[in-house]
Amino acid sequence: MCLRRRCKAMKFKCRPSREASEREEEMGYLLRVRFAAFFAGAAAASLGGIYMLHKDYKVAHESIAKQMKNLHESLDGRISAIENLKATEATTAEATE
Repeated sequence: MCLRRRCKAMKFKCRPSREASEREEEMGYLLRVRFAAFFAGAAAASLGGIYMLHKDYKVAHESIAKQMKNLHESLDGRISAIENLKATEATTAEATE
Protein backbone atom coordinates (compact mmCIF):
# COMPACT_ATOMS: atom_id res chain seq x y z
CA MET A 1 0.00 0.00 0.00
CA CYS A 2 1.24 3.44 -0.90
CA LEU A 3 2.25 5.84 1.83
CA ARG A 4 -0.35 8.37 0.72
CA ARG A 5 -3.14 5.80 0.80
CA ARG A 6 -2.06 4.70 4.24
CA CYS A 7 -2.11 8.30 5.46
CA LYS A 8 -5.59 8.81 4.02
CA ALA A 9 -6.80 5.58 5.53
CA MET A 10 -5.51 6.59 8.95
CA LYS A 11 -6.73 10.17 8.43
CA PHE A 12 -3.33 11.71 8.93
CA LYS A 13 -2.06 14.62 6.97
CA CYS A 14 0.40 13.26 4.55
CA ARG A 15 3.68 15.14 4.26
CA PRO A 16 4.83 15.68 0.70
CA SER A 17 7.77 13.64 -0.34
CA ARG A 18 11.17 15.22 -0.77
CA GLU A 19 10.94 14.96 -4.51
CA ALA A 20 7.67 16.89 -4.54
CA SER A 21 9.03 19.66 -2.33
CA GLU A 22 12.17 19.88 -4.46
CA ARG A 23 10.00 20.13 -7.58
CA GLU A 24 7.95 22.90 -5.97
CA GLU A 25 11.11 24.78 -4.98
CA GLU A 26 12.42 24.41 -8.52
CA MET A 27 9.14 25.70 -9.94
CA GLY A 28 9.27 28.66 -7.56
CA TYR A 29 12.80 29.38 -8.69
CA LEU A 30 11.81 29.20 -12.36
CA LEU A 31 8.85 31.49 -11.72
CA ARG A 32 11.11 34.05 -10.04
CA VAL A 33 13.57 33.86 -12.93
CA ARG A 34 10.78 34.36 -15.45
CA PHE A 35 9.40 37.33 -13.55
CA ALA A 36 12.86 38.85 -13.28
CA ALA A 37 13.45 38.39 -17.01
CA PHE A 38 10.05 39.88 -17.83
CA PHE A 39 10.60 42.96 -15.69
CA ALA A 40 14.14 43.42 -17.00
CA GLY A 41 12.78 43.33 -20.55
CA ALA A 42 10.02 45.77 -19.68
CA ALA A 43 12.55 48.14 -18.11
CA ALA A 44 14.82 47.93 -21.15
CA ALA A 45 11.89 48.61 -23.49
CA SER A 46 10.76 51.61 -21.45
CA LEU A 47 14.29 53.03 -21.42
CA GLY A 48 14.48 52.63 -25.19
CA GLY A 49 11.12 54.36 -25.57
CA ILE A 50 12.15 57.23 -23.32
CA TYR A 51 15.39 57.65 -25.30
CA MET A 52 13.47 57.78 -28.59
CA LEU A 53 10.98 60.32 -27.21
CA HIS A 54 13.81 62.48 -25.89
CA LYS A 55 15.57 62.36 -29.25
CA ASP A 56 12.32 63.27 -31.05
CA TYR A 57 11.78 66.15 -28.63
CA LYS A 58 15.29 67.49 -29.31
CA VAL A 59 14.79 67.34 -33.09
CA ALA A 60 11.46 69.14 -32.84
CA HIS A 61 12.94 71.80 -30.54
CA GLU A 62 15.86 72.42 -32.92
CA SER A 63 13.47 72.70 -35.87
CA ILE A 64 11.25 75.25 -34.11
CA ALA A 65 14.29 77.19 -32.90
CA LYS A 66 15.65 77.36 -36.46
CA GLN A 67 12.28 78.58 -37.79
CA MET A 68 12.09 81.27 -35.10
CA LYS A 69 15.67 82.37 -35.82
CA ASN A 70 14.86 82.78 -39.52
CA LEU A 71 11.69 84.68 -38.66
CA HIS A 72 13.59 86.93 -36.25
CA GLU A 73 16.30 87.69 -38.83
CA SER A 74 13.64 88.49 -41.44
CA LEU A 75 11.82 90.80 -39.06
CA ASP A 76 15.06 92.54 -38.06
CA GLY A 77 15.89 93.11 -41.75
CA ARG A 78 12.47 94.61 -42.41
CA ILE A 79 12.67 96.87 -39.34
CA SER A 80 16.14 98.12 -40.28
CA ALA A 81 14.92 98.80 -43.84
CA ILE A 82 12.03 100.88 -42.47
CA GLU A 83 14.42 102.75 -40.14
CA ASN A 84 16.77 103.50 -43.05
CA LEU A 85 13.84 104.69 -45.16
CA LYS A 86 12.66 107.04 -42.40
CA ALA A 87 16.22 108.33 -41.90
CA THR A 88 16.58 109.13 -45.61
CA GLU A 89 13.16 110.79 -45.63
CA ALA A 90 14.16 112.90 -42.63
CA THR A 91 17.41 114.00 -44.27
CA THR A 92 15.66 114.87 -47.57
CA ALA A 93 12.98 116.80 -45.66
CA GLU A 94 15.70 118.81 -43.85
CA ALA A 95 17.49 119.48 -47.10
CA THR A 96 14.39 120.84 -48.80
CA GLU A 97 13.65 123.26 -45.97
